[in-house]
Amino acid sequence: MALMMRLAVAFLLCAACTAPTPPPGAAGPLDAVQSFSAAAQKRDTATAWSLLSLRTQTAADAQAAVAARDTFATEPESGRQMLFGSALPLSQGSPEVKLLDEKGDEAHVAVGAKRYRVVRENDRWHVDLDLSMRDGGDTR
Repeated sequence: MALMMRLAVAFLLCAACTAPTPPPGAAGPLDAVQSFSAAAQKRDTATAWSLLSLRTQTAADAQAAVAARDTFATEPESGRQMLFGSALPLSQGSPEVKLLDEKGDEAHVAVGAKRYRVVRENDRWHVDLDLSMRDGGDTR
């Protein structure tokens, strides 16, 4: 009887456990773009920033430092603040998301009329924005 009780408890514990949700961007390029868009729309800057490529983060921080220097700010604004404060236009609604191509560690994803480059870094996909375009899209 005690063995049956232990087996029942073990079974219930196993059944109650669910696999952990993979981090945003782990499921592929579409997931990275969709998670980035959702986080940006909700103003979840930590998640949105984590879904940007290292190149994009570095460029945003550099642009923020130049902007702070040019405006004589006492402390440089971070790239995260610059992008998610108001500089990055965000699409509203749920446009169609489509994987255009994927080759190795690079993919291109369309969200409505916009095209995004997505790169794999450290086993996760990250949105690689061309910050010189100001609309967040990438036409490469």
